[in-house]
Amino acid sequence: MNPAIESDPQQALQGMIWLACAVAVGVALIVSLLGILYMTLVVAPNATQRFTGALRERNLRSFLIGLPVAGAYGVAGAVVHQVPVLFSIVALAFGVSLVLAYAAAAEDIGRRLYWSCGKEGSRASHLAAGWLIFAFGSLFPVLGWFVIFPYVSLSGLGSLPLGAFARRVPAAAPAGDVEYIEK
Repeated sequence: MNPAIESDPQQALQGMIWLACAVAVGVALIVSLLGILYMTLVVAPNATQRFTGALRERNLRSFLIGLPVAGAYGVAGAVVHQVPVLFSIVALAFGVSLVLAYAAAAEDIGRRLYWSCGKEGSRASHLAAGWLIFAFGSLFPVLGWFVIFPYVSLSGLGSLPLGAFARRVPAAAPAGDVEYIEK
């Protein structure tokens, strides 16, 4: 027999095994990142709530501010790429920023998803639903790669400075008793 014909089924099997392993690793990464995003709700609940609020209230402004934030990380990485220690610090800061950005964006997406379904849900359920929608939507060719992933990533990055430097509104004064009005 011809050796080229005999190797085709073997190559096809190897290709299918590679594809199955890649899908399994991708799903495992998405689920493990969901665990990391849940940790943001535990470690810094107020911060993620502020970032989510900034993204929810000013989503276009968050996207526009996310462009120079991502550019600043890119420039910082390009400047210090010859010094491994400094480059590692920049990469770590960018990674932490992305985790916070994805937590804020996922919670916002999940809250909007629950709202469109007429449900309430908790912050944790909003985060899980939003992260799974975003992660699997980003895997979709062309639209996911070039529209969904960059828009959500940059909006999340832009929500970090908006949420961190937003004016804090003081709590409202408690309402007085209606029966006993003082003059």
